[in-house]
Amino acid sequence: MDSEKDVSRRAVLCGLAVLTLGLIPEKAIAASGVKVLANGKVEITLSKNPALKKVGGVVQFSNSQGLKIALVRVGKGANEYRALNLSCTHEGTNVVRSGSKWVCPNHRAEFATGGEVKVGPAKANLVTIPIKSSTSKVIVG
Repeated sequence: MDSEKDVSRRAVLCGLAVLTLGLIPEKAIAASGVKVLANGKVEITLSKNPALKKVGGVVQFSNSQGLKIALVRVGKGANEYRALNLSCTHEGTNVVRSGSKWVCPNHRAEFATGGEVKVGPAKANLVTIPIKSSTSKVIVG
């Protein structure tokens, strides 16, 4: 009898571990070469952030007010970036990166890498933040 309980417990624990692995977010790619400017905007040096060389590349940082932001490469052009406020549009919890999407840990809303809502309960895309970009840097804010 004890071995049957152990097997059942083991099966349950293994099943939970497999389910949990699908929910653990990837490590955030922390941006380097980030400077908060006197006007409160944030400057990201592209050469110091190789993740942004490819479409779908992401770097994450916070602005001077502590707002979590992701800069995403959304196209192949030299200036095709999008800055996203990482607060879920459902209840404001910070979303986390999970594979090629953003997931809200509270109610499991999902957003595409570019911020478009894919799965509710959120009904609106992640909020974009204005940017100005050049071939060497992106200014967010």
